Amino acid sequence: MHTTTYTLRNSFLLLLALVFLTSCDRMLDLDPKENVDSDQIYKSVRYFEYGVVGVYNNLHLENSTLLGSIMADECKLSSENTGVDGYAVHLNRWTYSSDDEILHETWKDYYHALYKINTLLENKDRVPQESEEDKEAMAILEGELKGLRAMVHFELHRIFGDSDAKKGHALTIPYVTNTDLFQKPGKTPLADFYTLVWKDLQAAEEHLTNTHAPTRFSLDATYALAARVALYQKEYPQAITYATKIMTQYTLATKEQYTALWRANQTAEVIFKLARNNEDDLRPNTLWYNFNTGKSLFYGSTKLIQSYAEEDVRFSLFFGEEQANQIAKYSGEGNENRISDLPVFRLAEVYLIRAEAYFRTGATALGIRDIQALLEARTGEEITITELDESVILTERFKELAFEGHRYFDLKRLGQPLERNTEDLAAATDSKQQLFGSPLYQLPIPLKEVQSNPNL
Repeated sequence: MHTTTYTLRNSFLLLLALVFLTSCDRMLDLDPKENVDSDQIYKSVRYFEYGVVGVYNNLHLENSTLLGSIMADECKLSSENTGVDGYAVHLNRWTYSSDDEILHETWKDYYHALYKINTLLENKDRVPQESEEDKEAMAILEGELKGLRAMVHFELHRIFGDSDAKKGHALTIPYVTNTDLFQKPGKTPLADFYTLVWKDLQAAEEHLTNTHAPTRFSLDATYALAARVALYQKEYPQAITYATKIMTQYTLATKEQYTALWRANQTAEVIFKLARNNEDDLRPNTLWYNFNTGKSLFYGSTKLIQSYAEEDVRFSLFFGEEQANQIAKYSGEGNENRISDLPVFRLAEVYLIRAEAYFRTGATALGIRDIQALLEARTGEEITITELDESVILTERFKELAFEGHRYFDLKRLGQPLERNTEDLAAATDSKQQLFGSPLYQLPIPLKEVQSNPNL
């Protein structure tokens, strides 16, 4: 866990002080092996790219994975996850408050990443571009940064913004495109927020040319993010268009390839992922198991486990052999620390996006075709589906995207209640349900941020 003792604004001020007052004169927290100071970053396209790569170093989208899973019905709290080493216990049991450390850490980390991105974008014109190759490379890097900016803002919206199902004047987080540390932006109307997201996505689509580059935000990642954004926004024709752009370039994994994705950290179906190594304290598998104490933090819920058929490859991959409810989806490369990268966009999600978008636009037969293709890849058997409705779509997303941070956000965007089975409660007195609109359904903007900026 990370300890946070200062607000987002104060963390930015501290960062600024380090930039201008220390002998290192570093602009960003780059990978130490690069050792690039702020002046060097803008001396060449190559050094500027070091700065862009530095954005990824502390981009902890595992926070989204955690919150999207434990807030809903995918996980059951381990009895070992208690006391001073307790992790995300109050969030899982719906007993949290706005001063929750994980919520504040998430807000701080994501806006810190945005500060890095905006710093680079504001200073990109300082980089000498002496050839056409330099200009093309800088255009690609600008597209990458704007795609990342759209993605991080959208993650913040999913966590802290009003539901896309909310009636009336829905508000979400500030969309920040500059490095003014003294501004105090208020919440953004949802329509205005989406305008800014699409502006960055369109810039990314215009500038990016790289497609199959799984550890960098690429043109394919832009299409995948655009499809996801359009689904949330209920712009279903756009969701279909962008999903199809991806689906024409990738194929669903065989059962063997799918096994290698989770067991051997391979890239079948992966459009964009965040690379992880031993130096990363926060990794997908550390969300469910504390390697320092040897204690399990969360198990798979009975509700989720019972949703799989025996022949479904996901049943054996996602859960432990010795302990049936142990979360084993991120077993990684089989080494002691089970290093596994964090998939951000996968082809399977894109199939599910298009299936839902087809269903919402009345093209049910086409939606059924996409669902059947996915299920046949996972079971190795011919599948026949005769009906498609919202329940079927949500169930298939529940099963395929388990522990990837979608379940809570799916229910939230559709205004559905959060409901757990009795056997998945941490205590008999815990609540089984949070209705849409109830006080503990919506995660709050962290208290420290509101105290620092009352406009929030």
